[in-house]
Amino acid sequence: MLTDQEKLLEAAHSGLKDDFLTAGIRQARTEDVSSLMAIKGKVIAHLLKYGIDQWDEVYPAEADFLQDVYEQTLHVLESAGQIVGGLCLNEVELDGYETASWQAESFLVVHRLLIDPDFQGSGYGRQLMQFAEQQTYSLGKNSIRLDCFTENPAAISFYQKLNYRICGEVTFRKGRFLLMEKVLRPHEKSPTILEEWSD
Repeated sequence: MLTDQEKLLEAAHSGLKDDFLTAGIRQARTEDVSSLMAIKGKVIAHLLKYGIDQWDEVYPAEADFLQDVYEQTLHVLESAGQIVGGLCLNEVELDGYETASWQAESFLVVHRLLIDPDFQGSGYGRQLMQFAEQQTYSLGKNSIRLDCFTENPAAISFYQKLNYRICGEVTFRKGRFLLMEKVLRPHEKSPTILEEWSD
């Protein structure tokens, strides 16, 4: 019998739908925040089913998303006119990031990646991360940094499959988080990574 953690991994790695690239990504607007907060609530309930206490009423807060909109760093992914996910991409490193053994000096940081659990397995998380990598590359940065909750094995596996490597560890309010990085080689082709993601 599968454990709760194994069930979560199985769900996260279910087959991608053929139309996973049909969704569009755009810069978020203030009116999108209510949809993201609703998705956040669904994500919290989904994770708690597997005993993962990662997000709550404190974080991410509505004020975080609104600040992201104000700073023009929040992006949402829409499918058939419905917001199904989003992420923030900026230069902000949280306290503790300085302890990691980063490989690249120029970077952007992914924060608050979320996908509606109803669309899990649709490839939308990968699409958002591909977008983040392309944006980072186009701005002349050499890597993406992020943190990942150690009690969320599906998220860790997700990033590792996209070739993010562990560079350190930090403790936040909810517990231990891995500090992860993907270096985007400046001498290579812009990272559309279609070969990697067609496996």
